Amino acid sequence: MTLTEQALRELSDELLAAEINRMPVAPFSDRFPDLSQQQAYSVQFATAETRVRSGARLIGAKVGYTSRATQQQFGVDEPVFGLLMDGQVHPDGGEVAFEQLISPKIEPEIACVLKEDLKGPGVTVAHALAAIAGVMPALELVDSRFRDWRANAIDMTADSVGAWGIVLGGRLTPIDGINLRTIGVVLERNGTVVSAGTGAAALGNPADVLAWLANKMAVFNLGLTRGQVVITGSLVRAEPIEKGDCYTAVFDRLGAVSVTFL
Repeated sequence: MTLTEQALRELSDELLAAEINRMPVAPFSDRFPDLSQQQAYSVQFATAETRVRSGARLIGAKVGYTSRATQQQFGVDEPVFGLLMDGQVHPDGGEVAFEQLISPKIEPEIACVLKEDLKGPGVTVAHALAAIAGVMPALELVDSRFRDWRANAIDMTADSVGAWGIVLGGRLTPIDGINLRTIGVVLERNGTVVSAGTGAAALGNPADVLAWLANKMAVFNLGLTRGQVVITGSLVRAEPIEKGDCYTAVFDRLGAVSVTFL
């Protein structure tokens, strides 16, 4: 199916309105079953352009579907990425108004901060590691603008992979001597441990995620720049958020990060 640029922008407008009004829409895949991943990224980029025109600043990217199990579940053979804006960053230990969200979930992730530009094609894991200034503990707040999370990988690509917010821990840790794949995390909800995982859950190694991202973005003539942040995929299953919840992720060697929903 060939959708015009105007039609793709109208789909982007639907997602923006759904977020603002907290009224999710039917999945695009139901209405346009032949919608391609290329078109879905076009919808996502249109949304990013609208946000930038409204004063937002691009600060980095997120990557989803980084575990093999998730890829198999959604019938994809590679991750997908979404773009992050400055207004999506929330303070460590801070509070988020639950009423802003539709049907939120939370994921602990390793965030990479870049000390140099990184653009594909041809980016290797070695290139990715050399470009990392350090890593930070992170919590991603994911939300779906599609009704009841009934969305496939194409829908999620259009919806920036559910990007809504991120919380970054207050410490940047250099990666010299650290094997990112062995970093452990424990996720706590209201003081009770709900899950645990390691960096290996993110495509085997968060550095592999970063290399994949740089090469995938190059397909769209995009690249990562110095100072940008990349969150590299959840290390455990996504947990639902309810009003009043306080989530804390405690990372081996990186520290902790937390957020409360009121």
